[in-house]
Amino acid sequence: MSLSQPESARHTKPNPALNVLGTVLLIVGLVALFVPSTIQPLLPPELAGLLVEHAKLLIGLGIALQVIATLTRFKKIIRGGYRLGQQQQAAGPHQPDKGEDVDWTPLKAGGANFRTHHLVQVSPSRLEVRPSIQMMLFCLLFMALGAGVGGVFVVTGIRDGNLMTAVIPGLVGLVFLLTGALLLKSASKRRVFDLSLGGYWRGSGRLNGPQALVTQAEWAWLQEIKVIQLLQERVTSRSDNGRSRSYWSYELNLVLIDGRRLNVMDHGNPGRIRQDAEVIGQFLGVPVLDPFRPSP
Repeated sequence: MSLSQPESARHTKPNPALNVLGTVLLIVGLVALFVPSTIQPLLPPELAGLLVEHAKLLIGLGIALQVIATLTRFKKIIRGGYRLGQQQQAAGPHQPDKGEDVDWTPLKAGGANFRTHHLVQVSPSRLEVRPSIQMMLFCLLFMALGAGVGGVFVVTGIRDGNLMTAVIPGLVGLVFLLTGALLLKSASKRRVFDLSLGGYWRGSGRLNGPQALVTQAEWAWLQEIKVIQLLQERVTSRSDNGRSRSYWSYELNLVLIDGRRLNVMDHGNPGRIRQDAEVIGQFLGVPVLDPFRPSP
């Protein structure tokens, strides 16, 4: 079994009903706002007047529905999948002897189908795991759309003296902005290997000393790390129409001498995560357990 992503593994599309409804509302709102003369001959005067009067609200609702459809899709990809790690392990090759006492079930639920983090050697004694450009752009896109859409409607409402028409689009933009900010904050938490402090941690980029390790979200002494573990999992998400889509996600975990595991990365680029695992293994002087490496 190779650590390669099959062609059939693709992410699910946004919720089709919400996406179509949002698109329709957006188009109707834009037409009513900018070219109202095109709909007035086609509809009863009362209905045409109502659409023109509430064109901005229709645009906001259309954008909101498309945002909800996109968020639903992302949630299904990251958190809504189920994992088949144990079945894959049974079907895969036998693990090395050094991995007999290691838990081979996936440590994290789901996983992204793109590269979310990458490894950076800051100095000869320090490695850091940082968010990838793809992840940064993904988060910034959320924030930019939220700030842009919400800001336009709020400013327009203030200018026209009718803030009520800007409330819903403004709130949707705020939710979008906060979602992107929270995703960026979570992704930006550093994972650090520091030989001078003798520790690994997830949290702050800089610590004053070894005693500060215990204040971090996750931490371990480097001497407690016995192996680097690579494993793969199949993530499957289902759309509302019953169709399922799947992709491979890959975990890089630290296995401690007491059997505990700490996740360092979890994303969909097998080549990069394997390279990062080899660098970390050489940096720490510990083996990398990679039972699914393709045969030469």
